[in-house]
Amino acid sequence: MFENTYKDFNKFKKYINPSRDSIDKLKKFIDILDDHQKNMNLIGKSTRSAIWQRHILDSAQIEKHLHKEKNNFITIDVGTGAGFPGIVLAALGRKDLLLCEKSRKKILFLNLIAKECNLNIKMYEDKVENLKVPNVKTIISRAFAPLKDLLRKVKNIIYADTTLVIHKGKTYMQEIKEAKNFFSFSCKCYSSLTNPYAKILKINNVKNKIE
Repeated sequence: MFENTYKDFNKFKKYINPSRDSIDKLKKFIDILDDHQKNMNLIGKSTRSAIWQRHILDSAQIEKHLHKEKNNFITIDVGTGAGFPGIVLAALGRKDLLLCEKSRKKILFLNLIAKECNLNIKMYEDKVENLKVPNVKTIISRAFAPLKDLLRKVKNIIYADTTLVIHKGKTYMQEIKEAKNFFSFSCKCYSSLTNPYAKILKINNVKNKIE
């Protein structure tokens, strides 16, 4: 297990090139997650031994697809759960994040992580359907909902210049096809660093189709 962990950690460093401070924050995040895992089931038990690849690198790889940070623009993480990808991106230095999570327990956990790791993030404790904020430049989401359902849930915060950057598994083409029954949009698919069958979807120009 330790050999695989070391290998995954080195792969993360190779592709992301994080600072020493970011690595320290991510290690502290993992330590706190481990402390809470038994009571909260934050990640799948079978994925813990590969956390640097399955969760940390998987989250970090989307940074290059996000907009450059500017005043007033925000990045929204929908259904952040245990903090993937939002907490990882914040540990890497991103400062425009709003993490959306309806679970009170998970919000308390995320606030603890933010405090202990000294992260510059904001939280929204409610369903994303109820969120009303301007200047949403990018929406990110990982393992939250099928694409058509995600688009329905976030349509109130999609603006003309909003981009969605979404983790998807091997059924990504089927999800795109189903979503296009209800929405029109442009989509680019990028290979994942962590799963040969997965993709990172970059979606723009989302519009409701007229029924």
